[in-house]
Amino acid sequence: MKSLKKSFLFFYFYYLCQTGCFVNSVNAQQAIDSTWYYYDLITEPKNNDDLVSGYLFFNNHKENSLYRKDTIAAIYDLRMIIIGQYKLALPYDSEASVVEALNLIDHLELDDSSIIADKIGLYNSLGRIYRSLNDYDKAIEIYDTALIIAQEISDSMTLYNNKATIYRDQGRFQLAREKFEYVYINRLKFDTNKMIAKALDNLGSVQGKLGEPKGLTNMLNALEIRKEEQDYQSFYISYKHLTEYYRDRDNFKTARYYARLGYEATSIYRQPYKMEAIANLLLLEDNPLNKEYIKLNDSLTEARLSNDKKFSSAKYNLTKEQGRTIESELAREKEKSKRLQAQAGIGLIIILGLFTYLYLKAKYKKNTLMEVYNTETRISKKVHDEVANDVFHVMNRLERGAEANEAIVDTLEGIYNKTRDISRENNSIEVSEKFEELLRDLLLSYSSPTVNIITRNISKIEWDAISDIRKMTIYRVLQELMTNMKKHSEASLVVLSFLKAKNKVEIGYTDNGIGLNTLKFSGLQNAENRILSINGTINFETELEKGFKVKIKV
Repeated sequence: MKSLKKSFLFFYFYYLCQTGCFVNSVNAQQAIDSTWYYYDLITEPKNNDDLVSGYLFFNNHKENSLYRKDTIAAIYDLRMIIIGQYKLALPYDSEASVVEALNLIDHLELDDSSIIADKIGLYNSLGRIYRSLNDYDKAIEIYDTALIIAQEISDSMTLYNNKATIYRDQGRFQLAREKFEYVYINRLKFDTNKMIAKALDNLGSVQGKLGEPKGLTNMLNALEIRKEEQDYQSFYISYKHLTEYYRDRDNFKTARYYARLGYEATSIYRQPYKMEAIANLLLLEDNPLNKEYIKLNDSLTEARLSNDKKFSSAKYNLTKEQGRTIESELAREKEKSKRLQAQAGIGLIIILGLFTYLYLKAKYKKNTLMEVYNTETRISKKVHDEVANDVFHVMNRLERGAEANEAIVDTLEGIYNKTRDISRENNSIEVSEKFEELLRDLLLSYSSPTVNIITRNISKIEWDAISDIRKMTIYRVLQELMTNMKKHSEASLVVLSFLKAKNKVEIGYTDNGIGLNTLKFSGLQNAENRILSINGTINFETELEKGFKVKIKV
């Protein structure tokens, strides 16, 4: 009812604005007040006259809405008509109005949240109608249909509560208990004290039927909450459940006490609840005529409903020509649900496939990088073990021979030094531990009396948190930059700064050398390729006679 009132507040304000039903704010307020007056007559009637007045107002309003082809307005009017008809004990008229409203919704061809809420409200009303007619299977079917499309948890809890109420009517108390407990747990998370009390009272009523001691405690606690909240309209339901609890245990004195309280509470209710309260009192009297009277009255009521059904079906001709049957509506909703589930499944498969592709791609890239480093290490070892050692052996033989040519020995020594340098630049490096110390040693090895190397904030980087591949890349790139500096820059000062920015390491290199007029040195190209291979960035800034700068981010 709360969500219905909120919908009406929005709709009628919008309706009055769009249709020009008022010229100024005074007329607007009068129109809104008039609408709310009849809304209150339907939702909180003091007697049947209130219901009739409210019904006539919204029925006329519906006809005007249909004449203006304002389908949404007609749907809201019908929802109020349905409530009025139900409270006037006209279940089949109310059923016909539900079908009419559902047909109007189907012709809207909309699927937004407000339309879905209207649909759920109509299904809920239809379920209540079938319950009042003791057509429990039909009512359960309707509630299941509504649950398929329910999006708000409050709607779902109302539907589950109504299903549980039917299970209780059928005597399926264990199933009713499970549903009521589920509703109560969820009501505690987000709902008002009034709704929590309703859920707790319902749960206690079936716990009492099952002989659970806490059933009575829960019903009494629910009654106390209702008193604190001054929820007078709910007192009768609490007293009714307590009456049943003590009557089931043959404690007729206490049962009569609560039955009298229940009857007194019906002073604010419409006629059917008052009749039910009187019947509860009569059942507790030790008079066989009372029970016989109640039995006959129930039989007559059932017969009247059966006749009304025949008359109503003929009157409204609820056939396929007027709209879908409820069975076809259920089938449509189930088919829609299956289609949505299939789409969700396909989407999930696509997402999983994408993640798998990206994972395999990253794994392949990592394996490729490792293979590159392993290849470099093998080449380095082979150069050192085979080429450098053979050159050194030839040098020793020439030095021992008298015929040794000093120029040849010098040339071979130069070849040996180059081979040793190549091996050192590509040999295996253990970067897992003490990387900061390893990096400092590398940089200082390029220092000399003519070249001063300064590092900043190298110790502020958490090197242990960086992967071995990234550390290996940093080491090799800095090694190539330093080698380039030694061979080409003629620098006397080199500054390297380190910075941790989020998950990246930023490294700045600056020297005061002669700069470069081209970057096409193999070492710098190798450095750029290494950085790009791990999704990093490297930028060079250089001009002749203005030094050399590099910015790295990995």
